[in-house]
Amino acid sequence: MSDNETATSYQLKVKVINFVELAYKSNGDITASLIKSRGSFTLKVNDKGEAVLSGKAGMVRFSVKNEIKQFGIDLKVASIMFSGNRNGKIHYTAFFNFMGGAKVEFSSIVDVEKLILSCSGLLCQAARLLKNRHKQIDQSLYQ
Repeated sequence: MSDNETATSYQLKVKVINFVELAYKSNGDITASLIKSRGSFTLKVNDKGEAVLSGKAGMVRFSVKNEIKQFGIDLKVASIMFSGNRNGKIHYTAFFNFMGGAKVEFSSIVDVEKLILSCSGLLCQAARLLKNRHKQIDQSLYQ
């Protein structure tokens, strides 16, 4: 975390990643298509924790209600705009509005490979196995 980055913006960056992971759990095929596309896509969350990830490749509806509740925030609305996958990295700008009028805006970059390899769903486990497949083959050949 940089000196000028607040703990809150860092925590919100983690929430953005959590939201994308929940989209994968809800519909991994469409989420993967959105992330792989070079076009832009958006993630919108309302005050009820209803989330929509959408772009040219499709739309995924899912709930982030529990994550918002665990975070202990009174979210009014969140809007995250992602722009194309370049060299395995996706740039995004996030806007969070909270009850009471507080607003947080920030931009960041997501390394797609790190995201997929760090999540816990079945798709993520398969990706980790595929990534390490060559090492496993090489090890078995040496034995």
